[in-house]
Amino acid sequence: MKSRLTPLLAALLASAAAGCIVQDRSFVQDRPSESAGSWRIEHRIDRITGKPAPSATVISTATNNKTVDIRDVQLQVTCFEARPVVRFSFDLRVGADRNSTFAYRVDDRPGDEVEATFLQDHRTVVIDDPATVAKFIEDVSRGSLLIVRTASLFAGRTVAEFRVVGASTAVAPVLAACPLAEPAKRKAATHDRRSGPV
Repeated sequence: MKSRLTPLLAALLASAAAGCIVQDRSFVQDRPSESAGSWRIEHRIDRITGKPAPSATVISTATNNKTVDIRDVQLQVTCFEARPVVRFSFDLRVGADRNSTFAYRVDDRPGDEVEATFLQDHRTVVIDDPATVAKFIEDVSRGSLLIVRTASLFAGRTVAEFRVVGASTAVAPVLAACPLAEPAKRKAATHDRRSGPV
C-alpha cells in the first residue's frame, strides 16, 4: 500500500512507537487526564502554536501466529497537520507497506480491509485517509469490541482486540481540535447507511 504520510509524521510516529520518546516536551498538560470506558483522554497544549493537541488512547494486547508471546498494542486517535489520524503501535513487527494489509471489525458487523500505512519501523500502522478515519471513528463510536488484523508475507498475522466503549466521548476533544473534513463526514455517513441497520 502506498504511503500517504509525510516523512516528518512517519519519523515522529516511528520514534514514539519504538519507545525513543520518554517525555514529549513539545506539549504541556492543559488539564488533568480523563477516562471514558477503557480510553484515556489526554488534554494537551502545543507549546509552539498554543493550540489544543488532545489525544485518546486505549491499550490492549496482540497475538501473532508466528509466536506464542502476547504483546502490547496501543490504539491512539490524535491530531496531525490539523486533521485526525488513527495510530496502532504494536510491540512486535506486523508488516510493511509493500506486502501487508490491515483490516478491522466492530462487534458483529462485518469488517474488511481498509487503506492504512505501515511505517518503516514495521510496528506502527496509521490510518490517515480522511474518509477512512471518519468511517473508523463512526464504527468504534457505535461499538463495544474492536478487532484488528494485520497480515504480512514476512510478519505473519497479528490480531488485537480493544474494548472501545466510550469512544465517542474519548475522541470528542480530538475532533474539536481537528475536525473531520465535511466530505469525509458525508462519505462516512453514506457508507454507514448502505451498510444497513446495526
